[in-house]
Amino acid sequence: MSLELIKEAFRVNNLLGEDTIQTVVENDIIVPDTKPDIARVLLLDGDVFVTGCDTGTDRVVTSGCIVCKILYISDDETRSIKSIVSNIPFSYTLDIPGVRAGIRCRARSILEHMDYNLLNGRKINIKGIVSLNCKAYEDTEKDYSSGVAGVEDVQVLKDNVILNSYLGSNKVNYVIREDMELPASKPTISEVLRNDVKITGKDFKIAEGKVIVKGDISISTLYIADDEARSLQYLENEVAFTQFVELDEVDDETLVDVDYDLVDYKIDASEDSDGELRCIRAEVNLNIYAEGSSQKAIEVLADAYSPKSRLSLERNTIELDEIYSENRSQIIIRDIVNLSECTPEVSEIFNVLSRYNTSDVRIEEDRVVLEGSVQNNLLYLANNAEQPVFCCKKDIPFKHDIEIKGVGKEMKPNVSLEMEHNNYSMISSDQVEIRVVIGVNTKVETKKQIPVISKVNEGMLDEKKLQAMPSVVIYITQPGDNLWEIAKKYGTTVDTLMKTNNISERDVLMVGQQILVMRKAV
Repeated sequence: MSLELIKEAFRVNNLLGEDTIQTVVENDIIVPDTKPDIARVLLLDGDVFVTGCDTGTDRVVTSGCIVCKILYISDDETRSIKSIVSNIPFSYTLDIPGVRAGIRCRARSILEHMDYNLLNGRKINIKGIVSLNCKAYEDTEKDYSSGVAGVEDVQVLKDNVILNSYLGSNKVNYVIREDMELPASKPTISEVLRNDVKITGKDFKIAEGKVIVKGDISISTLYIADDEARSLQYLENEVAFTQFVELDEVDDETLVDVDYDLVDYKIDASEDSDGELRCIRAEVNLNIYAEGSSQKAIEVLADAYSPKSRLSLERNTIELDEIYSENRSQIIIRDIVNLSECTPEVSEIFNVLSRYNTSDVRIEEDRVVLEGSVQNNLLYLANNAEQPVFCCKKDIPFKHDIEIKGVGKEMKPNVSLEMEHNNYSMISSDQVEIRVVIGVNTKVETKKQIPVISKVNEGMLDEKKLQAMPSVVIYITQPGDNLWEIAKKYGTTVDTLMKTNNISERDVLMVGQQILVMRKAV
């Protein structure tokens, strides 16, 4: 039998590369013919969605859109509050060397800032700053050596290693459709002004060959009531969903990572059985991603030799992406807004809209530091008969420390935020407290290096050198010595050394200890 290494295979899903760009998306929005002219913009914000991620040679083309939400005061006698929702599409190329067609990639986007210029009553110029990040992953099979075959009296040394073997991933596009009736206490809808959607209550369970994903779609709606005062109304609805994601080989022992992307949504008023606009009809489109891996304890061949032949070993290193730490925390923000700062004077607050923005994520000693701010827009009724509705802005900065022992600057933090809760309460006639809770998911990634033996060659022992060696050697141990290195040096075995010296593998060699090496025992 010829000399060969015994190989074992496993799958890995390593990051091939990534690219991040920050770009300005700009477009002119024309007021629809059915809407009155704009006199004053109350509030401009929006959502950004990634709708496509196509790979080519050394590049990824990412496409998506900004959904602009504009609340404004109309330029007519009623001075009523109106809204415009408009999509601004975009497409950008990100450079990632090594990418090719078919490579799996994932793009994320953040809408960092929006601004406008009111050109005239029928046209408004919108500028949005969008940050795009795209990561490309390569699913490959790697192998390691677990032993040597075909060599007489071979001695092997193995290292115990824990690694994650990649099982696969899957993406499911899921569309949720739901009709929700207004509570009896709420007046009938005349016109929907604004909708906000977020995913909450994220959870999943693992079954044989699938991941059961659960969550809630939280929908906030601002509308004008069909009553004499045409009052502004605000309501919240929640739609629970469950979806199966097929993922072969997963079971209760599998490590599973689940993520969600909101792709698009359409929400509007609809008629109930009596023909009145007392229902909210929602269609929410989201992508669900699931990825599985299994943690395996393996024995990797670390060294080998034979007392009867000369083995030449070639060494290599397998580099794996690993999660060093996963952490779930919350940022709880409370701040007081003095309504005296709002102009004109506040009569009644009817809603606070909050949006977070991250300015910095960095690793410091034993922690990840996150800095950013929450922009709060207070929509309120003013003591102003001509222009009763106004918006007051309040930015609240935050700094959040995530304690992770042992985290180092060579590692990479990935932090995702989600708005879990925001509300307000009146403290006094001229003060309001804003409360915001942001969920923080932190993953710290690191590179794991696994030394492996990739090739072995067999040669003849040097007979002259063997004959020159004494038949009995008394070896005086040096710092760092172990039985394996001594046995390899003198062409014997660890078992022989232990029997000759009446010691066990668990014994610690002391510096200066005498070890008897008998050549004739080989």
